[in-house]
Amino acid sequence: MAFIYGYALGEFGFTFFLFFVSYYLMVFLTDVLRLPMELAAVLYSGVQWLEAATMIGAGLYIDRHPRKSGQFRPWMVSGSVILLVGTVLFYTAFDVPVAAKAVIFVAAYLAAYWGYNLMWVSYRSLLGPLGRNPQDTIVLNSASAQMGSIAGLCFSFVCVRLLNGFDRPETGYTVSALVYGGIIVACMLIVSRITKPFDNGTLCTGTANPEPFRLRDMGKVFSRPMCVFFLVVTLREAASTVLPTLLVYYFTYVMEDPGLMSVYLSVITFSGLIGHFFGRKLANVYGKKLMFIVGSLAACGCILLMRFTAHMPTAFLALVAVKAFFEIFSGAFIPAFMMEIADYNEYTVGVHARAFTSSVGGTALRCSQILGGAIASFGLVAVGYSSGGTVTPEIASGISNLMIYGSAAIILVSVVVMMFYKVDPAVMEQIYKQRTKRLKDGGFPA
Repeated sequence: MAFIYGYALGEFGFTFFLFFVSYYLMVFLTDVLRLPMELAAVLYSGVQWLEAATMIGAGLYIDRHPRKSGQFRPWMVSGSVILLVGTVLFYTAFDVPVAAKAVIFVAAYLAAYWGYNLMWVSYRSLLGPLGRNPQDTIVLNSASAQMGSIAGLCFSFVCVRLLNGFDRPETGYTVSALVYGGIIVACMLIVSRITKPFDNGTLCTGTANPEPFRLRDMGKVFSRPMCVFFLVVTLREAASTVLPTLLVYYFTYVMEDPGLMSVYLSVITFSGLIGHFFGRKLANVYGKKLMFIVGSLAACGCILLMRFTAHMPTAFLALVAVKAFFEIFSGAFIPAFMMEIADYNEYTVGVHARAFTSSVGGTALRCSQILGGAIASFGLVAVGYSSGGTVTPEIASGISNLMIYGSAAIILVSVVVMMFYKVDPAVMEQIYKQRTKRLKDGGFPA
């Protein structure tokens, strides 16, 4: 248990960063940097295209440049340091003209996400050498999700206090970035130490000198399961971007109580922690695919019911709790799907590209942010919201409709696409038999 939750500390660390970006980046651009709404929308959507490119680049770089000390651990630690520096810079409001603010933000944001992508791909790719079968992968993934939920709970208690604990709001954002970045670096150092026996120069294939991943093999990674998975994740997680991006505005202008954000974060965290205990067992019994579909449909129903709770915070938060519970059965097992596809591709087409496969899955997450961010930011423009302008009842209603119906529609489409995800169970059984034999023969530490 110490090993499992020691590995899971990685997700505990970077969850602070993800929450900080998901819930406060758009508000930072409009209300702290005070960029024009149209420019903020373009930046918020545009930088994520480049961010997606750096995710693919990170996977290629890691697969093609293993270190003597390990294929994944060195990049995990160095990436977290780059992330720390970049995050502090792009969450700092420099006293310069608007154009210069935009340039500094874009450069620092891309640097931060290059570090994040190196760290994230390496961390997720470690699931391969650490797990001997699907159950191992689900256990490690579930423990990571639990630690992420605990981090979300901690974030809910400190985020507002830390942001508002200084005379100037700009200082609150910079200090928050420094604190959360420091937590990430500390967690990745611990994970690197714990996983050293499994990534100490012997790569995932169990051979001393495996053939490096070649650029011409990139196309082989995009098997049918990978293509379907990429589209599913892009759609499913886009909904998870639209809703949190608009929640700050929703609480402020629809419910007229910005302080509900802290309560909301606490509620989804507690509910998620409960969901993880059920998610691990149910996924092992019924399979990841079925639980993904059921969880997504249930979450969609909760979102649609929120339409009737605009002035009933208690009812709204109750629906949020149920939604967070069911979302565990969909979004939480995405890394387990990625490792399944990596194993499937290695066995069926002979391409060993675990980091690149993780980076493709991560790129799907980035594309979901692009899609969700575009819907949220340009949707705000479409309903008439502007920085510093008056929010009329019509604009508030438009924000509510955008958040609820936009999220629900995207989730439903992702469920339809998920029906086409198929991985041959017989092939996967053979893969894990071979892995068990390799472990017994000394390919990896027991």
